[in-house]
Amino acid sequence: MFRTNESQLQGKFKMSDENLLLWKSVDLSHNQYSFLVEGVGFFDGAFGPNVRLISDTETVQTICSSGDPEFLAVTKVYLISPPWMNRQGERLMEPISEIRLTNPGKEPPIYEFVTVAGQTYTSVPEPSPK
Repeated sequence: MFRTNESQLQGKFKMSDENLLLWKSVDLSHNQYSFLVEGVGFFDGAFGPNVRLISDTETVQTICSSGDPEFLAVTKVYLISPPWMNRQGERLMEPISEIRLTNPGKEPPIYEFVTVAGQTYTSVPEPSPK
């Protein structure tokens, strides 16, 4: 989940059917993973590069599979992983090559994220060894 305070907004602009908020900064939930999606598409009537910070796997999969007017082509997806996920003691941002659903039809969904370097991360914390 992303969070910002109104004082951290750079601007608020009326779009055709909604408001566009430009952030000076954003706080990431300490325990949640997120994604940075890069691509090309139409934004504000112009074609060009686009980047979006996304906090859920389903939205990333939708953009990559069925497209989005702002993303006619996705060029790279980065996983921003919290320390519990990558076991490095800090957040990492790594390009991923694949997202796998490991428990189809069950709740909550469990995903595996495969990085370009071949590392696999899971979307749920593993139990601590006793």
